Amino acid sequence: MDKWLSHPTAVKILSVVIGILLWAVVHFDPESTPNTVTSTTETKSVDMVSIKTEGLDESSYALKLLEPSVARMMVRGSRSALAFAEDDDYSVSVNLSGKGPGTYTVPLTVGKLPRGIELLTVSPAQVEVVIDRLESGTFEAGIVTQGKPAEAYEVGAPIIKPGSSVQVTLPAQDLARVGSVKVFVNVDGEQETVRDKKARMIVFDKSGNEIQGAILEPQTLDVEVPVTLPGKAVPLQIGNKGELPDGLSLQAIETRVKEVTVYGNRDKLESVNLLAVEVDLTQIKASGEVELELLPPEGMKAVEPSKVKVMVTLASSDVRTLEVPILLENTGSGLDASLEKPEDGTASIGVRGTPEELASVKVGDIRAVADLQDLKEGTHEVRLKLTLPNFVQAAGEAPLVTVRLTASEPASTLPDQDGGSPSPTPTPSSPPNGGSSDPGTTEEEPGAAGNTGDSNGGGGNDNPG
Repeated sequence: MDKWLSHPTAVKILSVVIGILLWAVVHFDPESTPNTVTSTTETKSVDMVSIKTEGLDESSYALKLLEPSVARMMVRGSRSALAFAEDDDYSVSVNLSGKGPGTYTVPLTVGKLPRGIELLTVSPAQVEVVIDRLESGTFEAGIVTQGKPAEAYEVGAPIIKPGSSVQVTLPAQDLARVGSVKVFVNVDGEQETVRDKKARMIVFDKSGNEIQGAILEPQTLDVEVPVTLPGKAVPLQIGNKGELPDGLSLQAIETRVKEVTVYGNRDKLESVNLLAVEVDLTQIKASGEVELELLPPEGMKAVEPSKVKVMVTLASSDVRTLEVPILLENTGSGLDASLEKPEDGTASIGVRGTPEELASVKVGDIRAVADLQDLKEGTHEVRLKLTLPNFVQAAGEAPLVTVRLTASEPASTLPDQDGGSPSPTPTPSSPPNGGSSDPGTTEEEPGAAGNTGDSNGGGGNDNPG
């Protein structure tokens, strides 16, 4: 036996037998008959294979319907071949060469299968196809803004470059349904013009539903939507505040800018009728040009221009004193006011200006007011508020006056001689120092009190002292 096992031929025979036995053990199916082994060939179902179209003249026709649009394939092959094949390796198509508008039933064509795999069935075997002719029409594109711009800003008329005409190409049935072509632009929170040089257009039917698949020429539009603040042009009024150094007087304030534009909420713009700005005389030492910053009125957003240059001209000044009637204003309800000091009802008001300006000033050009607002019964010292002509300043502080407030007495009544209703007792007239009668002779005849003038766009000089 040992001699037989050591023989080379015997060893080879034994190896072959052992190999056959091992193969049989691996491939033996216990559920089959003892003499049957499993097969290495398997079947597979490939679902949802997209059906592609070939041969359609897409420049003239459009595919309206492909039903169904997917197919199911049953294939067979080795286990390894099926395992390595991807779903994208299977393809199904329908040939539409030479076909025009109409409805057709067309068989499916299966593409080349992966190596080692064969086709068993394809379902369905044919599909229904509807083809329509492509037609074109011209429509005007419209701009639709979305959202609201920043507070007080407004959206202006949109601009489309080079124009709003758009050619739409669709199947004839779809083209007949086209209602509009629109471009949507978002302006929410914007404070400046919105520009979109590649705005995409959307085609809608007459019911407002989007139509897919339209061919547009041009494909995009250059759109510009203005976002601006409402503005209003108003006069520029230049006044002054503060005092010049001693010996100098304001002769003129001039500017080339007579009008500015104020921007803000449109409703609030209606109440803006001018823009006032003042030159601070305490900063002026000699004649020359001054740049003033223009601030928008309360509630407004901006003003243009934001700065303005004015020419301030100074001259040597003189001082002149005028006796001006004192006016009592804003007496509280139920109170009577009387001027105790000065007794003659006039105040000596010193004014400074150029000799030419001072020569033309009249008493009536100056208002000297004792404002009794919120004062209660009793004696009060009140500083006068002065209103002076343009380019005339108060020389020194406005004077103090003494005013007495007393409770008003009810009117007494006297019986009528005929026994009728009593007649009211006449109210005594206010004394001269109450500010309502002639204060007496002054240096010049009084004119209309409160004449503030308006030369060079400036307002009256209101100096409370």
